[in-house]
Amino acid sequence: MYKETFRILSKRLLRQITKEQKKEYLNDISNRLYLSEWWMSSDVIALTIARKIELETLPIIETAWKQQKTVVIPKCYPDQDHSMNFYKFTNQHELENVFLDLYEPKEDKQKLVQPSEIDLIIVPGLLYDYQGYRIGYGGGYYDRYLSKYSNAKISIAMEQQLVKHLPHDQYDLPVDGIITEKDTYYTNV
Repeated sequence: MYKETFRILSKRLLRQITKEQKKEYLNDISNRLYLSEWWMSSDVIALTIARKIELETLPIIETAWKQQKTVVIPKCYPDQDHSMNFYKFTNQHELENVFLDLYEPKEDKQKLVQPSEIDLIIVPGLLYDYQGYRIGYGGGYYDRYLSKYSNAKISIAMEQQLVKHLPHDQYDLPVDGIITEKDTYYTNV
């Protein structure tokens, strides 16, 4: 129940931040991200195609491509125990609108990437705390995936998305760090 309340409030907060303000924040966050050891040491980077209320991810994807990094994006399987797989993403024609403003890759077994092949996952969310826990959209896809993933996992967020503490249970897995427009927070130190 607590998590659903956080979800509702955080979506309301994100809708109130203007597109222009998010673009400014993303510029600062991206600059910090590209200089991070996580980014610089990664060849295969996983992220999502952002929903309308989130920070845009396409500029980050385009930068990764320019730097010859492989980009992978998730496809969720709600009818298969809320599992998720990542697929190589090379252009926007590979996307399909699966639900409202959620875009995922078209399934292509040739482009399937195993968890051990991914160097860095940029984990999405609505709210984050300083210990690296997050409130997502509620499907549990990332926590299931991260339970079998052992490389770097971070999040990008606006400072307004950070709170002192979020409720979490044994299945919730924290990220290693959170990059905002103002700072980088290391959560596993």
